[in-house]
This record gives sequence, structure tokens and C-alpha cells, in this order.
Amino acid sequence: MADAMFMYAVMTGIMAFLVAVCFGARGARKRREPAEAAESHSTASSSSGGGTTRRIKKFKSDGTPVYE
Repeated sequence: MADAMFMYAVMTGIMAFLVAVCFGARGARKRREPAEAAESHSTASSSSGGGTTRRIKKFKSDGTPVYE
């Protein structure tokens, strides 16, 4: 009986740890995602020549965009 309780406690702990890792990874991804989404979905004004649009590739440390 004690062996069964010990195995149950160990398995419960392992499952709780895995669930915490999954939710932690999901939370970290959600915190990072808005900045990445702003980079990939944000478009700048079209250039006057051929009508091509420039996408923001990344941001400098002062917050100004760097275009592709």
C-alpha cells in the first residue's frame, strides 16, 4: 500500500511539473509575441515609385523602426 501511494505521489509531482513547464512556456511566448507581431504585421507607407510597401524588419534600441 505504501508503495502504491509513493508511486502515485511521484507521478502526480511529475505531471504537475510538466503542466507548469507547459504553462510557463506558453506565458513566455505570449509575453514575447506582441512585439514580434507588431514587427511582422506592421507595414509602413508605400514608397512613391512603384507602389511597393516596406515592412518593419526590427527596431533599434531607441524604438525607431528599421525597414527591410
